Amino acid sequence: MNRLSARQLTLMAFCLLLGLLTKRIISPVTNVLTDFFRIPGGSAAVGFSLAFLVIGREAVPFFGSATLMGLIQGLLALALGMSGYQGPLAVFTYTLPGLIIDCAALVMKNKGLPYFLCASMLSCLGSAALSNVLVFHLGGVALLLWLLIAACSGLIGGTCAYLLHERVKNIVKLEGRKQS
Repeated sequence: MNRLSARQLTLMAFCLLLGLLTKRIISPVTNVLTDFFRIPGGSAAVGFSLAFLVIGREAVPFFGSATLMGLIQGLLALALGMSGYQGPLAVFTYTLPGLIIDCAALVMKNKGLPYFLCASMLSCLGSAALSNVLVFHLGGVALLLWLLIAACSGLIGGTCAYLLHERVKNIVKLEGRKQS
């Protein structure tokens, strides 16, 4: 088994913390939209949060890296009181998207825009569906609208993740080069 370097662990920590911070910043803005429709607001903000897990998975391309980041995000959200209605179940709703991102990375070998869109959208849908099963129990039109918002959030977050990844990928891959 390959061991993760201190650099890779630092990148993972940076990405998972940026994801938590982004969700905390974006949530009040997205709640304005979701409160109007009387649905939980997390599905609209989660795409921006999960964008950093997708970027982190590409910075540390090992199966399980996104799952580990999601698990730690869930534990941190629980410890910091950021778990909202989900309480201790937040650990599962944060871990599942990481697992979905890891699986998407296995299936899609080309890590271009389609990968970032699929990984982000599917992880958002997985998170929203699991949150609905465990906590919210929405049905009918409300559930459909909630999943649609989660998918759109994932597509927007995936696009942002791809653009950010393209900007920083050469900086992140400097490992092994000597600085002169």
